[in-house]
Amino acid sequence: MKFIRIVVLNYNSSQYTLDVIKNLETQSYTNYEIVVVDNASNESERQFLKDNLPKNILCIYADVNSGYSSGNNIGMRIKTEIEPDYFFVLNNDVIIEDDDLLEKLVASFDCVASKKVIAISPLVNTVSTQLPLEKQIQVRRVLPTFQLFFVCCTIFKLFTKNWFAKYVYKKEMPYIDNYLACDSINGAAFIVEAEFMKKNNYLDEGTFLFFEEVILGRQILDAGGTCLLNGKTSLKHLQGMSTKSTAQQLNVRMEKYKRESELYYFQKYCGLNAFYSMLYIFFKKIEVLLKQIIY
Repeated sequence: MKFIRIVVLNYNSSQYTLDVIKNLETQSYTNYEIVVVDNASNESERQFLKDNLPKNILCIYADVNSGYSSGNNIGMRIKTEIEPDYFFVLNNDVIIEDDDLLEKLVASFDCVASKKVIAISPLVNTVSTQLPLEKQIQVRRVLPTFQLFFVCCTIFKLFTKNWFAKYVYKKEMPYIDNYLACDSINGAAFIVEAEFMKKNNYLDEGTFLFFEEVILGRQILDAGGTCLLNGKTSLKHLQGMSTKSTAQQLNVRMEKYKRESELYYFQKYCGLNAFYSMLYIFFKKIEVLLKQIIY
């Protein structure tokens, strides 16, 4: 039985972390350990976690909040008694109702695909969308640079409908009860080969928050592998618990993180030059201004 290290990132939401740990206790797959990384929460949240976290769970307390990738990397890099075969990176604001979720994810590494499966996500039911699970976007395709540039600038969405549909695998919907070989994972929950992450130097820490899924997907594709969406299991995601940003509530600071992360991807992985970088920033700032008017 493969050994899994579950990495849960906590930031000022300790009760959610404790709740998701309780969810994990009922899993039929038992060969795992949980590592919690507290990403420099405030003093009261950190103390609450210390007082209530089960004694058998390792918690690492970071001095600085360096973001999603950096925080999860702390949990993946730490040395414990058993070397993991897989890392399961899990948001703390999820609810796991399928007691066989881990079992199903591990089993799906043997799914027949045209490329080696490196990382897998379950279906993620993001409650705040108010859409049925079968209509929710799950994963994204690594598009050619020109197409992705304009897809990410939503002010052009009237002209990029076909590209966007391709980007979010719309033709392949619904995903329920199916496997989908795809270019990326869902950052709220994904299991990945530990060996690949070590060779990859773990998650790219060039972003603070957002777009990590596409970056990791690009790295997996470049290594000759593929991601997989497992439509035979799911969990609920209470999106926005840490970011305070949902489809109904705009957080300008989070929009800035999105812009910076997307731009980082374009510059590092696509070679976007200074002119187009400035143009991208201009489009994204216009986008935020329009969102502020709408909200």
